[in-house]
Amino acid sequence: MTEVKPLADFSFTVTLYNMFITSLRLLIFCLFLGLSNRGICQEIPPLPVDKVPIIHIHAENLSPLDIGVEIGRQSKQLFPDIEYLYDSYLMASLKQMGFNDILRDRLPKLKSHIDIAYQKEMEGIASSWTLIHDNKLGDGYLSWDEYWVLNLLADIGLPANGTGFGVLNAVSREKSTIIGRNLDLKSTPELRGLQVITVYEYSNHAVVNIGFAGIISVMSGFNDSGLFVAHFNAASDLSYQNPYPARQETGKAMQTYGFALRKTLETMTSVGKATRTLAENTYGISSNILVADKKKIQILEYSPLGKAQIRSWQSETHPDKQWNSPSQIAVVDCHVLKSRSGSCERARDTYRWERLHTQAIFTKNNRAGVQDIAGVMLDSHNQYYEIMASDTLQSMIYLPGTGHLYLYTAPVNTTKIPPAYKIYYQDLLPSRFRNPEKNYYFWWILGLLTLLAIALWLIRRSMREKTGETNIRLDRINADRRV
Repeated sequence: MTEVKPLADFSFTVTLYNMFITSLRLLIFCLFLGLSNRGICQEIPPLPVDKVPIIHIHAENLSPLDIGVEIGRQSKQLFPDIEYLYDSYLMASLKQMGFNDILRDRLPKLKSHIDIAYQKEMEGIASSWTLIHDNKLGDGYLSWDEYWVLNLLADIGLPANGTGFGVLNAVSREKSTIIGRNLDLKSTPELRGLQVITVYEYSNHAVVNIGFAGIISVMSGFNDSGLFVAHFNAASDLSYQNPYPARQETGKAMQTYGFALRKTLETMTSVGKATRTLAENTYGISSNILVADKKKIQILEYSPLGKAQIRSWQSETHPDKQWNSPSQIAVVDCHVLKSRSGSCERARDTYRWERLHTQAIFTKNNRAGVQDIAGVMLDSHNQYYEIMASDTLQSMIYLPGTGHLYLYTAPVNTTKIPPAYKIYYQDLLPSRFRNPEKNYYFWWILGLLTLLAIALWLIRRSMREKTGETNIRLDRINADRRV
């Protein structure tokens, strides 16, 4: 009797073929499910509720005027009485006489050098709202000049205070930098209720503005490349009485912080280029600008009376503002570089700096994660000079490496509920802008699929040959049996 051994080989080949088909299906499933730079097919956690509204603008085919029209339409839909709400905020924040001084002495100089595209965008928003000509605070209406002032808060006397803290890759558990930023701004229930995130989606890049409905200047924001920027005040209240001393000395046109940061996010992708460009501008008020990307974090310390200087964690600071925490950096509402002597003397800034210094304890063996940075930003150890202060309007943690944003926004009404961060990820940037490493994984998966396809072709070819050989041998066996 002849042994039919080829059938066993054929069965093994079929099993191997089925295993390859299963592997191929799994890889295709992973490719469609999406990849993250922490691993293949990592599940994205479900999105929490009760988050601030997000205004998405598909700007790739729109003119600046049309972009503004769409922002105005969406913000008006979210807040039908938006003009009244902003007027109420200005009424609570400024006196009519001081407001008139701003309109006469500061606003014309600031407006004259704003990019035309941004002016058109504001015109588009104004066309979707109901604006009037009378500049009377508290009348329940919003004027065109009042709307301009809202976009220039950092330059006209309502600065963005706060604290910032960041860790570099060497001491980060996220394989990227982690940035924390608290925005302290005197607010009203009306302003707290107008907090939104505006996302500009262009053809090859995107910009995220963490701010307020219809306000197109940037206090805090990032782009699809992971570049993050935030403005911090570094001026005394007296500085706003004469905010233009540098113009006569430099001859350069005065820039505004909010629009300079917006332009940076639209045109830059790295810390080095961003800080150099921002340092070349002339501004009217002293400030700190935090700039970060996936690998670096720097602070641009700017004074109208001196040259802009860039601070890193290795920079030499004031003798009374020591910082010896490797790969970690902090920022408060003053300048701390050694060359800026005498510019950081307020008790609040001093305490906050020392508190951040004591919390900068991370090392290669004790790396910082999101929860650690949250602990720093929500610190309330001192009831007078807390990191998380009573006027903290927003607290955020941003991960440039993944694009995740953790954001707390102060509620409309005061509450004793402890602050908590909400996670923003898939609801911010569209899929083509998420995961900075997506191209790497795409080609890796594509290459693996190609190898599998070649292996599959070889197996099927082998199966056809084996099938032919088996049929021939079976025919011979049957012939022998008949004989």
